[in-house]
Amino acid sequence: IHIVEGRVVNAEWGSLRGEEAFFALVMKGDTGRFEVDPDSPPPAEQVITSDPEMLLLQAMHRLDEEREQ
Repeated sequence: IHIVEGRVVNAEWGSLRGEEAFFALVMKGDTGRFEVDPDSPPPAEQVITSDPEMLLLQAMHRLDEEREQ
């Protein structure tokens, strides 16, 4: 997940990119390993333009739907 000045601008996971990658990563829950690399170069382009709060709300909605199944 690429964050620039507090905005989520891109996410990548496997073959997924953008919001779908963000949602997939959030839905992994507490599995996996995450690191913060302040020296990593910024992404070449801004793929995600949604507000960070909206992204999290959408991700939580998807988690709720998944748990209901």
